[in-house]
Amino acid sequence: MARAMIYAALVTLVSTTGLARASEVEDMGAAVDLTGVDGSSEADGSAGAVPDLTVEDRGAQQPERPYGVWEKLAACESTSNWRANTGNGYYGGLQADMTFWRRHGGMAFAPRPDLASPAQQIAVAERGLAVQGWAAWPACSRRLGLR
Repeated sequence: MARAMIYAALVTLVSTTGLARASEVEDMGAAVDLTGVDGSSEADGSAGAVPDLTVEDRGAQQPERPYGVWEKLAACESTSNWRANTGNGYYGGLQADMTFWRRHGGMAFAPRPDLASPAQQIAVAERGLAVQGWAAWPACSRRLGLR
């Protein structure tokens, strides 16, 4: 039951913030065991419903990629190339190094930032932002007026 509650909260958070497409939310759900102690499956509705999200559920007013400041930072860091791997030790749209990626939970998503989705890169970046502030992106955060 606790896992399903966490999953439902995750689905709600991700869908309301627009950090992931419906297909990414479904992928997250596939990795969560929703079988209860009594053998009931929350995915089939026998022990509580988990919302079934579709693109339409997110609302027509939301753009497909509402990343806001992260999109601007990626434009500065990598010319918006979320798959950037130029051999300089920094990866992905936000140019995270492997120490940052590991320290802030990125390995749960992919072995390197450039192999993760933009939403996953942003999730890791938000964790890093909470710890390091905008100094994790020194030049571009200054250029964008973030610090």
